[in-house]
Amino acid sequence: MGLRRSDSATPIYDSADIVRALANAAAIDDDVLFYFKGLAGRLHEPALRPLLQRVAKAFSTDRRALIVSGLESQLPTDLRHQIARHRLELPDHRELTEVATRTIEELSRHQNVELRLRGQDFDTLVRSLAGLTLLEAERTLRQAALRDGVLGIDDLRFVLDSKRDRMQETGALETVPVTGEIEVAGLSNIKSWLAKRRRALEPEARAFGLPAPKGVLLLGVQGCGKSLTAKLVASSWGLPLLRLEAGRLYNKFIGESEANLDRALQTAERMAPCVLLIDEIEKAFATGSGDGDAGLSRRILGRLLSWLQERTAPVFVVATCNSVSQLPPEMMRKGRFDELFFVDLPDATERHGIFELHLARRGRAPEGFDLAKLVEAAAGFSGAEIEAVIVAGLYTAFAEDRDLSSAVILQEIAATRPLSVVRGEEIADLRRWAAGRTVPAAGAAVAA
Repeated sequence: MGLRRSDSATPIYDSADIVRALANAAAIDDDVLFYFKGLAGRLHEPALRPLLQRVAKAFSTDRRALIVSGLESQLPTDLRHQIARHRLELPDHRELTEVATRTIEELSRHQNVELRLRGQDFDTLVRSLAGLTLLEAERTLRQAALRDGVLGIDDLRFVLDSKRDRMQETGALETVPVTGEIEVAGLSNIKSWLAKRRRALEPEARAFGLPAPKGVLLLGVQGCGKSLTAKLVASSWGLPLLRLEAGRLYNKFIGESEANLDRALQTAERMAPCVLLIDEIEKAFATGSGDGDAGLSRRILGRLLSWLQERTAPVFVVATCNSVSQLPPEMMRKGRFDELFFVDLPDATERHGIFELHLARRGRAPEGFDLAKLVEAAAGFSGAEIEAVIVAGLYTAFAEDRDLSSAVILQEIAATRPLSVVRGEEIADLRRWAAGRTVPAAGAAVAA
């Protein structure tokens, strides 16, 4: 870094070092504007803060000003009242449309790229660029087009994957790959609810007066498809899926845990439209008394609740919960989630579908099994437990050099103690609480 006048390429003497550059700036008492590029990321350095305080104090009484720029940075507490902060926002839909239009015209004119965008395809592709800078958006479109000389709606997946890769190193936020069509047996009410909102993130929905859907809170028994629902949403809506790893938020330094959450949520907004999964939210943001960690858990929870309530970016949140007793009551207030669903153990019809799904997935024809007997024997089993007994049956059959059969699976079912037996009292309490307070995820009503 070195100070230089805007009308000259010659640096000001003895200003290559940042401390000396600031000292020189403080010594120039003319009406002048100083711009320090990249300094925002160094505001916490002990050697700079006393000098920055003196400069800010001196400049406050005359016609001098210091502008610093850089990546997102938490301002030190002792400098916040002396610095006016301005955040440059990412390009909006209009700006992305302009850069996409210009890029496509240039590609068509100079690179002989064939354009295959019909009807709303162009707008869908532009919306997928949300969260990128103008330069990143242009580069992504060029890469998508020059791969095969064609730019079409088929390039949507490439754009989303490119955007995901650019944001992969984000601390507490990780991307979850979703490939192919996600199959979920049962959960008919959730599927119907999601199908009605599939187009609610499109511009036509805004023009119609619809707000973007905020998300769902899924309460229920472990292993019954709550987390899988997030993949179902991402797959059926054609959106990237992110997962918030709450354990990575917490940091021993004061203010860093809150900053980690802010960065994760800002990244999710950059990826929007997207689906954000917060698994076992009652454990991730448990507050307890709030005294053991000097109130950090309560501050983190408060920050998340404010974001859930006030966000405007189309981030669809899928939060799962296994224990309602540990869930902060503020989390269930209307406005933070669109709906609270209860995911119960599968009934006979759903168990039939789950057996069919997992047998077919492992290359076995479901009609070759006595599904009625399997469904009856697996009463009280979760979807994950049904999958587990099929896998266990495959191991047994392979070890005994025979094929998988109903008898083998029935043997594994008999040897399994499902969660409905091991933790039956807890599940009964959960069902009692959910009755009348939640919407059943499947077609049947929640039994009290």
